[in-house]
Amino acid sequence: MRQIMKILTCFVAAVGICTALLVCFILIYSVFYGGFSPKEASGQPSSASAAQTDSSPAAIEKEAPQSEADRDTAETEISEAAPSSETEPASSAVISSTADPAPAASSAVSSTAASSTAPSAAPASSSGPQPSAKTQAPTAQAEEIPAEYQSALNRADNYCDIMHMSKDAIYDQLTSEYGENVSPEAARYAVNHVKADWNDNALQKARVYSDTMYMSRTGIYDQLISESGEKFTEAQAQYAMDNLEADWKENALHKAKEYRESTNMTKSAIYNQLISEHGDKFEPEEASYAIKNIK
Repeated sequence: MRQIMKILTCFVAAVGICTALLVCFILIYSVFYGGFSPKEASGQPSSASAAQTDSSPAAIEKEAPQSEADRDTAETEISEAAPSSETEPASSAVISSTADPAPAASSAVSSTAASSTAPSAAPASSSGPQPSAKTQAPTAQAEEIPAEYQSALNRADNYCDIMHMSKDAIYDQLTSEYGENVSPEAARYAVNHVKADWNDNALQKARVYSDTMYMSRTGIYDQLISESGEKFTEAQAQYAMDNLEADWKENALHKAKEYRESTNMTKSAIYNQLISEHGDKFEPEEASYAIKNIK
Protein backbone atom coordinates (compact mmCIF):
# COMPACT_ATOMS: atom_id res chain seq x y z
CA MET A 1 0.00 0.00 0.00
CA ARG A 2 2.83 2.38 0.80
CA GLN A 3 4.49 1.71 -2.55
CA ILE A 4 1.23 2.45 -4.36
CA MET A 5 0.94 5.71 -2.47
CA LYS A 6 4.53 6.62 -3.35
CA ILE A 7 3.88 5.84 -7.04
CA LEU A 8 0.70 7.95 -7.02
CA THR A 9 2.57 10.78 -5.30
CA CYS A 10 5.36 10.68 -7.90
CA PHE A 11 2.80 10.60 -10.69
CA VAL A 12 0.92 13.63 -9.29
CA ALA A 13 4.21 15.48 -8.84
CA ALA A 14 5.22 14.72 -12.44
CA VAL A 15 1.84 15.92 -13.74
CA GLY A 16 2.21 19.08 -11.69
CA ILE A 17 5.70 19.76 -13.05
CA CYS A 18 4.55 19.20 -16.63
CA THR A 19 1.59 21.51 -16.09
CA ALA A 20 3.87 24.17 -14.61
CA LEU A 21 6.26 23.85 -17.60
CA LEU A 22 3.35 24.18 -20.05
CA VAL A 23 1.96 27.23 -18.25
CA CYS A 24 5.38 28.86 -18.14
CA PHE A 25 5.92 28.16 -21.83
CA ILE A 26 2.53 29.70 -22.72
CA LEU A 27 3.20 32.75 -20.56
CA ILE A 28 6.67 33.32 -21.98
CA TYR A 29 5.47 32.81 -25.55
CA SER A 30 2.61 35.27 -24.98
CA VAL A 31 4.97 37.88 -23.52
CA PHE A 32 7.57 37.71 -26.31
CA TYR A 33 5.38 36.93 -29.35
CA GLY A 34 1.94 38.29 -28.48
CA GLY A 35 0.19 34.93 -28.11
CA PHE A 36 -1.01 32.37 -30.65
CA SER A 37 -2.80 33.64 -33.78
CA PRO A 38 -6.17 32.14 -34.79
CA LYS A 39 -4.66 30.66 -37.97
CA GLU A 40 -1.94 28.87 -36.04
CA ALA A 41 -4.49 27.60 -33.52
CA SER A 42 -6.74 26.20 -36.33
CA GLY A 43 -3.83 24.56 -38.15
CA GLN A 44 -3.86 26.85 -41.23
CA PRO A 45 -0.46 27.97 -42.49
CA SER A 46 0.46 31.62 -42.03
CA SER A 47 1.03 34.01 -44.89
CA ALA A 48 4.79 33.89 -44.42
CA SER A 49 4.91 30.09 -44.54
CA ALA A 50 2.50 30.10 -47.50
CA ALA A 51 4.70 32.53 -49.36
CA GLN A 52 7.76 30.47 -48.53
CA THR A 53 6.01 27.29 -49.68
CA ASP A 54 4.88 28.85 -52.94
CA SER A 55 8.33 30.19 -53.67
CA SER A 56 10.17 26.91 -53.05
CA PRO A 57 11.86 25.30 -56.13
CA ALA A 58 10.00 22.03 -55.72
CA ALA A 59 6.63 23.70 -56.02
CA ILE A 60 7.79 25.67 -59.05
CA GLU A 61 8.95 22.57 -60.81
CA LYS A 62 5.62 20.81 -60.14
CA GLU A 63 3.57 23.70 -61.36
CA ALA A 64 5.78 24.60 -64.35
CA PRO A 65 3.98 24.07 -67.71
CA GLN A 66 5.40 21.69 -70.31
CA SER A 67 5.23 24.07 -73.24
CA GLU A 68 8.05 26.46 -74.03
CA ALA A 69 5.77 29.49 -73.88
CA ASP A 70 4.47 28.38 -70.58
CA ARG A 71 8.04 27.73 -69.41
CA ASP A 72 9.10 31.21 -70.29
CA THR A 73 6.13 32.60 -68.47
CA ALA A 74 6.86 30.38 -65.53
CA GLU A 75 10.51 31.39 -65.44
CA THR A 76 9.48 35.03 -65.44
CA GLU A 77 7.13 34.37 -62.58
CA ILE A 78 9.82 32.41 -60.78
CA SER A 79 12.35 35.23 -61.13
CA GLU A 80 9.81 37.76 -59.84
CA ALA A 81 8.60 35.58 -56.99
CA ALA A 82 12.05 34.34 -55.92
CA PRO A 83 12.80 35.50 -52.34
CA SER A 84 15.75 37.76 -51.86
CA SER A 85 18.69 36.99 -49.66
CA GLU A 86 17.45 39.49 -47.11
CA THR A 87 14.16 37.69 -46.39
CA GLU A 88 15.67 34.26 -45.84
CA PRO A 89 17.80 35.22 -42.81
CA ALA A 90 14.74 36.89 -41.35
CA SER A 91 12.72 33.69 -41.53
CA SER A 92 15.62 31.71 -40.15
CA ALA A 93 15.95 34.26 -37.37
CA VAL A 94 12.28 33.83 -36.59
CA ILE A 95 12.70 30.05 -36.54
CA SER A 96 15.75 30.24 -34.31
CA SER A 97 14.02 32.67 -31.96
CA THR A 98 10.96 30.43 -31.73
CA ALA A 99 13.18 27.58 -30.64
CA ASP A 100 14.50 29.48 -27.62
CA PRO A 101 11.45 29.53 -25.26
CA ALA A 102 12.03 25.98 -24.06
CA PRO A 103 15.30 26.75 -22.21
CA ALA A 104 13.74 29.97 -20.93
CA ALA A 105 10.74 28.05 -19.66
CA SER A 106 12.95 25.49 -17.96
CA SER A 107 15.01 28.24 -16.35
CA ALA A 108 11.82 29.98 -15.22
CA VAL A 109 10.54 26.70 -13.73
CA SER A 110 13.85 26.06 -12.00
CA SER A 111 13.91 29.58 -10.58
CA THR A 112 10.28 29.18 -9.42
CA ALA A 113 11.09 25.88 -7.76
CA ALA A 114 14.17 27.36 -6.11
CA SER A 115 12.21 30.31 -4.79
CA SER A 116 9.46 28.02 -3.47
CA THR A 117 11.91 25.64 -1.73
CA ALA A 118 14.32 28.31 -0.45
CA PRO A 119 13.65 29.20 3.21
CA SER A 120 12.49 32.74 3.76
CA ALA A 121 14.58 35.03 5.92
CA ALA A 122 11.57 37.05 7.09
CA PRO A 123 10.51 34.73 9.99
CA ALA A 124 13.92 35.19 11.60
CA SER A 125 13.23 38.87 12.07
CA SER A 126 9.56 38.40 13.05
CA SER A 127 10.20 36.24 16.11
CA GLY A 128 9.01 39.05 18.35
CA PRO A 129 9.59 42.72 19.18
CA GLN A 130 13.11 43.36 20.28
CA PRO A 131 13.53 45.73 23.23
CA SER A 132 15.14 48.97 22.22
CA ALA A 133 18.05 50.64 23.95
CA LYS A 134 15.67 53.19 25.50
CA THR A 135 13.59 50.47 27.18
CA GLN A 136 16.67 48.62 28.39
CA ALA A 137 18.35 51.69 29.87
CA PRO A 138 15.97 52.23 32.84
CA THR A 139 16.15 48.53 33.74
CA ALA A 140 19.91 48.54 33.72
CA GLN A 141 19.95 51.73 35.76
CA ALA A 142 17.49 50.28 38.29
CA GLU A 143 19.67 47.18 38.68
CA GLU A 144 22.74 49.30 39.37
CA ILE A 145 21.12 51.17 42.31
CA PRO A 146 22.51 49.89 45.64
CA ALA A 147 20.02 48.58 48.17
CA GLU A 148 20.88 51.36 50.64
CA TYR A 149 20.13 54.01 48.02
CA GLN A 150 16.79 52.45 47.12
CA SER A 151 15.82 52.14 50.81
CA ALA A 152 16.71 55.77 51.42
CA LEU A 153 14.62 56.81 48.40
CA ASN A 154 11.60 54.87 49.69
CA ARG A 155 11.86 56.56 53.09
CA ALA A 156 12.24 59.96 51.47
CA ASP A 157 9.04 59.32 49.52
CA ASN A 158 7.19 58.62 52.77
CA TYR A 159 8.48 61.77 54.47
CA CYS A 160 7.53 63.81 51.40
CA ASP A 161 4.07 62.38 50.77
CA ILE A 162 2.89 61.89 54.36
CA MET A 163 4.63 64.58 56.41
CA HIS A 164 5.16 67.13 53.59
CA MET A 165 8.71 67.84 54.70
CA SER A 166 11.20 70.04 52.85
CA LYS A 167 14.20 68.75 50.93
CA ASP A 168 16.73 69.80 53.58
CA ALA A 169 14.58 68.47 56.41
CA ILE A 170 14.30 65.06 54.71
CA TYR A 171 18.07 64.95 54.19
CA ASP A 172 18.71 65.76 57.86
CA GLN A 173 16.19 63.14 58.95
CA LEU A 174 17.80 60.47 56.77
CA THR A 175 21.34 61.16 57.98
CA SER A 176 20.49 61.78 61.65
CA GLU A 177 21.72 59.30 64.22
CA TYR A 178 18.31 59.57 65.85
CA GLY A 179 16.55 59.23 62.51
CA GLU A 180 17.26 56.85 59.63
CA ASN A 181 21.06 56.93 60.03
CA VAL A 182 21.83 56.32 56.35
CA SER A 183 25.00 57.43 54.61
CA PRO A 184 25.23 61.00 53.27
CA GLU A 185 25.63 59.64 49.73
CA ALA A 186 22.44 57.58 49.96
CA ALA A 187 20.55 60.49 51.52
CA ARG A 188 21.73 62.88 48.81
CA TYR A 189 20.67 60.41 46.11
CA ALA A 190 17.25 60.06 47.77
CA VAL A 191 16.46 63.78 48.02
CA ASN A 192 17.68 64.35 44.45
CA HIS A 193 15.48 61.60 43.00
CA VAL A 194 12.35 61.90 45.12
CA LYS A 195 9.33 63.08 43.17
CA ALA A 196 8.11 66.10 45.12
CA ASP A 197 6.53 69.52 44.68
CA TRP A 198 8.34 71.48 47.37
CA ASN A 199 6.08 74.50 46.97
CA ASP A 200 3.05 72.33 47.63
CA ASN A 201 4.77 70.74 50.63
CA ALA A 202 5.37 74.19 52.10
CA LEU A 203 1.73 75.08 51.52
CA GLN A 204 0.55 71.88 53.23
CA LYS A 205 2.77 72.62 56.24
CA ALA A 206 1.45 76.18 56.43
CA ARG A 207 -2.14 74.88 56.51
CA VAL A 208 -1.30 72.59 59.40
CA TYR A 209 0.19 75.47 61.40
CA SER A 210 -2.80 77.69 60.63
CA ASP A 211 -5.61 75.15 61.17
CA THR A 212 -4.25 73.33 64.23
CA MET A 213 -1.91 75.78 65.98
CA TYR A 214 -3.64 79.06 64.93
CA MET A 215 -0.34 80.77 64.15
CA SER A 216 -0.01 84.22 62.58
CA ARG A 217 1.09 84.87 59.02
CA THR A 218 4.55 86.04 60.07
CA GLY A 219 4.90 83.23 62.61
CA ILE A 220 4.12 80.58 59.96
CA TYR A 221 6.55 82.11 57.44
CA ASP A 222 9.37 82.21 60.00
CA GLN A 223 8.66 78.60 60.99
CA LEU A 224 8.80 77.44 57.39
CA ILE A 225 12.25 78.96 56.69
CA SER A 226 13.79 78.39 60.12
CA GLU A 227 16.85 76.14 60.38
CA SER A 228 15.37 74.72 63.55
CA GLY A 229 11.97 74.46 61.88
CA GLU A 230 10.91 73.23 58.45
CA LYS A 231 13.93 74.45 56.42
CA PHE A 232 12.03 75.44 53.30
CA THR A 233 13.53 78.05 51.02
CA GLU A 234 12.26 81.63 51.17
CA ALA A 235 10.66 81.27 47.73
CA GLN A 236 8.81 78.11 48.80
CA ALA A 237 7.65 79.73 52.05
CA GLN A 238 6.47 82.83 50.18
CA TYR A 239 4.51 80.62 47.75
CA ALA A 240 2.81 78.98 50.73
CA MET A 241 1.83 82.30 52.31
CA ASP A 242 0.55 83.68 49.01
CA ASN A 243 -1.72 80.67 48.48
CA LEU A 244 -2.78 79.97 52.04
CA GLU A 245 -6.40 80.82 52.84
CA ALA A 246 -6.66 81.79 56.49
CA ASP A 247 -8.61 84.17 58.73
CA TRP A 248 -5.78 85.72 60.75
CA LYS A 249 -8.15 87.55 63.11
CA GLU A 250 -9.82 84.29 64.02
CA ASN A 251 -6.41 82.72 64.54
CA ALA A 252 -5.52 85.57 66.93
CA LEU A 253 -8.81 85.05 68.78
CA HIS A 254 -8.13 81.31 69.18
CA LYS A 255 -4.68 82.08 70.56
CA ALA A 256 -6.12 84.64 73.01
CA LYS A 257 -8.66 82.08 74.28
CA GLU A 258 -5.90 79.53 74.83
CA TYR A 259 -3.88 82.02 76.87
CA ARG A 260 -6.93 83.05 78.92
CA GLU A 261 -7.97 79.48 79.69
CA SER A 262 -4.49 78.08 80.44
CA THR A 263 -2.71 80.96 82.22
CA ASN A 264 -5.45 83.39 83.36
CA MET A 265 -3.50 86.23 81.73
CA THR A 266 -4.98 89.70 81.57
CA LYS A 267 -6.22 91.16 78.30
CA SER A 268 -3.29 93.56 78.22
CA ALA A 269 -0.78 90.73 78.71
CA ILE A 270 -2.52 88.65 76.07
CA TYR A 271 -2.44 91.58 73.64
CA ASN A 272 1.30 92.06 74.17
CA GLN A 273 1.93 88.33 73.68
CA LEU A 274 -0.02 88.32 70.43
CA ILE A 275 1.94 91.19 68.82
CA SER A 276 5.38 90.40 70.32
CA GLU A 277 8.30 89.60 67.98
CA HIS A 278 9.23 86.87 70.43
CA GLY A 279 5.63 85.76 70.73
CA ASP A 280 2.91 85.15 68.14
CA LYS A 281 3.72 88.02 65.75
CA PHE A 282 0.13 88.96 64.91
CA GLU A 283 -0.66 92.38 63.47
CA PRO A 284 -1.98 95.00 65.95
CA GLU A 285 -5.45 95.06 64.36
CA GLU A 286 -5.63 91.27 64.53
CA ALA A 287 -4.64 91.30 68.22
CA SER A 288 -7.19 94.08 68.94
CA TYR A 289 -9.94 92.01 67.31
CA ALA A 290 -9.02 89.10 69.55
CA ILE A 291 -9.07 91.18 72.73
CA LYS A 292 -12.46 92.73 71.88
CA ASN A 293 -14.04 89.35 71.27
CA ILE A 294 -12.50 87.36 74.13
CA LYS A 295 -14.73 86.58 77.05
